[in-house]
Amino acid sequence: MVSALPRLSVRFRISAAIAVLFGLILLVSLIGMRVLNRTEFWMDVLHQDTLAEVSDALDLSRRAADLATSAPFLHALFPPFQLEQEAKNVQENLRGIERHAADDPALDLPLARLRLAIDDLTAALVPQTARKADLLAIDRDMVRLNQRVRRLASESALPLSERAVWAGLQQLTASAIGARRAKALIELGEFSRQYSVDRDRLRLQILPVHRATFAEVQRAMHRTESLFVLKHREIAAGLDAENALFRIRQEASRISTFAEAKVAQAEARLSQARAETSGNLDVAKNSFFALTLVSLIVAVTSALYVSRYVTRNLHRIVDAMRRLAAGNHRAEPPKGPTSDDEIGQLFAAFRVFRENARKLDRRTSQIRHQNALFSRVFRNIKDGVAIAAADGGIEAENDNLRELLRLQPAAAADRHHMQDLISQSNFSRQASASERGGFEEYVDPAGNVLEMRRSPLPDGGAVWLLSETTERKRVEERLEEIRRVETLGKVSGEIAHDFGNILSSISGNLHLLEEADPEQSRHFRSRIRSAVDLGVSLTERLLAFARKQHLEPQVTDIGMLIDGMMDLLEIALPNSVSLEFEGAPHPVFALVDPGQLESAVLNLCVNAGQAIRGSGTIHVSVIDCGGAQLAIRDNGCGMPPDVLRRATEPFYTRRDDGNGTGLGLSMVDGFVHQSGGHLTITSRTGLPHQGTTVTMCFPVVAEEPSLSDGVLVRGTALVVDDDPAYLVSTSNALESLGYVVLRAATFSEGVAFLKQQPRLDLVLSDLNLDNGASGWKVLELAHNLHPECRIILMSTRDITQFPKALNGAPRLTTLSKPVTQAIMRNLFE
Repeated sequence: MVSALPRLSVRFRISAAIAVLFGLILLVSLIGMRVLNRTEFWMDVLHQDTLAEVSDALDLSRRAADLATSAPFLHALFPPFQLEQEAKNVQENLRGIERHAADDPALDLPLARLRLAIDDLTAALVPQTARKADLLAIDRDMVRLNQRVRRLASESALPLSERAVWAGLQQLTASAIGARRAKALIELGEFSRQYSVDRDRLRLQILPVHRATFAEVQRAMHRTESLFVLKHREIAAGLDAENALFRIRQEASRISTFAEAKVAQAEARLSQARAETSGNLDVAKNSFFALTLVSLIVAVTSALYVSRYVTRNLHRIVDAMRRLAAGNHRAEPPKGPTSDDEIGQLFAAFRVFRENARKLDRRTSQIRHQNALFSRVFRNIKDGVAIAAADGGIEAENDNLRELLRLQPAAAADRHHMQDLISQSNFSRQASASERGGFEEYVDPAGNVLEMRRSPLPDGGAVWLLSETTERKRVEERLEEIRRVETLGKVSGEIAHDFGNILSSISGNLHLLEEADPEQSRHFRSRIRSAVDLGVSLTERLLAFARKQHLEPQVTDIGMLIDGMMDLLEIALPNSVSLEFEGAPHPVFALVDPGQLESAVLNLCVNAGQAIRGSGTIHVSVIDCGGAQLAIRDNGCGMPPDVLRRATEPFYTRRDDGNGTGLGLSMVDGFVHQSGGHLTITSRTGLPHQGTTVTMCFPVVAEEPSLSDGVLVRGTALVVDDDPAYLVSTSNALESLGYVVLRAATFSEGVAFLKQQPRLDLVLSDLNLDNGASGWKVLELAHNLHPECRIILMSTRDITQFPKALNGAPRLTTLSKPVTQAIMRNLFE
């Protein structure tokens, strides 16, 4: 036990001491609360139970005495209303006794007997009122008749026989009066027998003069019932009432005795509660004294421990920390206790902290050296570097950043965003990060190219890296030009071969046609016509690849067009291939040639069906994602990367059956680009995402609003294009916007218009004109002759370089063909 004491922590020791003190205080409080609660409990018993019980018992005794006293009055009351009122009072008194005795089962039997006795008393006395009234009436009649017959019996003028009968009637009425006034049943029986004897005797002696009186006596004797029956019931009811009164007194006495016993029990409990409360108070006093003494010992011991052990060691640690904070890293740490408690751990931690401080000093020197190295790299790197905060504001930048952007050095208080610097420069974004694999490309009018990368930081900021890629872009463009020349040579060879076959077929059939008869002539002409059709088809495909085919664009609902093609597409696909279409929730419009779009979709679906071996699915979807997007996805065999790179090259095919021409995807690609969109192809050859997805994206447009007849004249415009179809469509678009349009189909006509017109507000020229002439020459001449006019260059290719003569032209714009009314309207708004 003693050896384990040093391993106990200070926290545990102080917590244990506080817990003991708290426990002792809690125990004292609990004992005090218990004693007080017990005292309060017995006081509640005294006030609530004992006193209430004594009060109930005394009230019960009082009510029983009142009941025993008031019940005999029922016997003395004669008026019915008084009898009923007193009976109600007795019943109410009985209900009060029952309420007080509801919790005492010992009173159930006496109360039941008491209620029965009261019910018997009431039942015996209630009919007495009517019975006494009948008897009183009979008595009056009998007295009246007795007086009459007595007077007649004493009348000396009457014959003796009549007087004898009148005397018998007098005796008969006297017997009735005696029966009425009898007090006992025996006496009543004697009068009843005498009455019966006198009546029977008179029946034999009665004369006619006596019959009326005799009949009147008989009637008086029987009002509601016979006199003797009524009197018998009256005497019996009196006896029953006496018996009920005796039982009431007896049960009331028992209830009073029970109440006295309850009072005695309450007094005994009161004495017991007083004795128990006194004992509890003695126990509480002793417990308080003992626990207070123990608490004092614990408090003194804890204070000595804190002052001699905890506080002294903490002072030693504080002194050592002050020396360490002053820079004295070589000062030896104080020798502290070797225990495992917090004080011992604090000394051990101080030693570790001292070592870490020394290591931190060495690390600080290393970081200072690294910061100096980073500062040299940041200042001397050839690329522009900017570090932005989470809100986008540039916190640090090197000198090359503004030098690459061709901007003046920053002022000391300036704090710009990266986009602010771009907008201040002459650079404009040429390609987004999604198009260039993570970096944005910017070009200025002089042809300088910058690549910008953004690397996010964990705190929400970012690092911007700006690199000069002008020379590299020029090399890439030169390589692209070489690749195009190679492709052109291949296309020329394939065209020469195919057209050589077509011309050989035509030449041979023409030679045979010279010597053929009419029947054979029709056959040879049919073969020549087939060769010409083949040549026309090949020419149309080449125009589509070269993006020079004639298109008739119009605002088209892409979803509705594909939905109308579903039957045709299902017929063109094998039965083992299922076709699914997912349309957008709302119409998606694009400015395209609907016929050429149908041809492109049919071509892609047929290619997808041929790529599926066995059963499969082709999914066609139309969505609006900032543009009209039409995607065709299959789960066929897919294309390996080397085939995917050359998928849109003309005359490139991997078909094993020899039926492919290699112009399908190149025609689709040419049509999409000529319509102002772009084509993307993704493909995988491995499961689970095997298949190919071809996506055509077109600029989204709304339905073109109809122009009113009164269009304001915007000015005079000159359109120069050697393609008649484009010349007509572009001119019509400008005329619908209110321009007076001059049309030039050749380079020389355009130059003549520029020199002849005194004023031009707009000049549009195709990039490649007749006889190798360049549209840049037309725009340079227009800029020189008409400095205020707006100049626009049209081309089917992306334009990245501008001639030096037009670098400062403020109103120079480039457009992709075909140029539509919607594009021109958006340009001028």
